[in-house]
Amino acid sequence: MNDTSTSDNPPAGLVGLVGDGIARICLAIAAIGLLCIVSINCVNVVGRYFFGSPISWAEELMLFLMVLVVYAGAVAVTWRNMHIRIDTLIMSLPIAAHRIANVFAPVVSIAVLVVVSLTGFQIVAMLRVFDQRSDALHLPMWIPQAFVTGGIGLMALLIVARLVTGRTR
Repeated sequence: MNDTSTSDNPPAGLVGLVGDGIARICLAIAAIGLLCIVSINCVNVVGRYFFGSPISWAEELMLFLMVLVVYAGAVAVTWRNMHIRIDTLIMSLPIAAHRIANVFAPVVSIAVLVVVSLTGFQIVAMLRVFDQRSDALHLPMWIPQAFVTGGIGLMALLIVARLVTGRTR
């Protein structure tokens, strides 16, 4: 079998450079988010157990950062085609059906991600109009919701890029 979609063989050219750049930026965002979570947690532990004064908004901010980390990481994983999948059924298909399935799966993924992203965009827009805010930080709720919608939208876009360049699994 000739699998041209491993993480060692990303799309070439301008599409590859843009996709690699997006993946690197998303990984940097995820790394910074994790460092912030660890730092906030350490400061909160010291404040709580040594000074009897925890940070009231720490848990909420760590939760929002975790959402950011997950979706930023998911974008990079999608571009590098390193997501977890179970290929037992597809590997047992004849080669012609195997190739059809390798095109059909990304198309289905794109369709689902686009629907979820468009719906999420509507929710983000409503949250922004209603100016709903979080309890502890009083952060506008459309911001952490936009992490989800933006991540899902970027995943769909990067799957399209891999499909168009012929680098699908």
